[in-house]
Amino acid sequence: MKKTFLLLLITVLISCVRKDKPPEGIMSKQEMVSFLIDLHIMEAKITTVRFPNDSVKLFFPEIEKELFLKHNVSDSVYFKSYQYYLNDMFAMEEIYTAVVDSLSLRERVSNKK
Repeated sequence: MKKTFLLLLITVLISCVRKDKPPEGIMSKQEMVSFLIDLHIMEAKITTVRFPNDSVKLFFPEIEKELFLKHNVSDSVYFKSYQYYLNDMFAMEEIYTAVVDSLSLRERVSNKK
């Protein structure tokens, strides 16, 4: 029992170790931050307009395609990258801290106008 617990603890600790550079085919942290900022802004615009859900389902994929084109990334690379960062809680926390800070700053600047 103790050996199993120790093995599990070591596995968890190893999986939580920070990795500075993501593997090939994964977006960098800064690329993820930039993409997620635009994604959240796009989602906010859609919810502000208050389209019916069935209408949103029709045109959201087209808007999403534009977002992938803007960031020069495929949907599969984005989803693979998102999954990668979900498994690295420290990196995901850094990414979303930057996203929230950036969106908050944009909101403050926008409110001052």
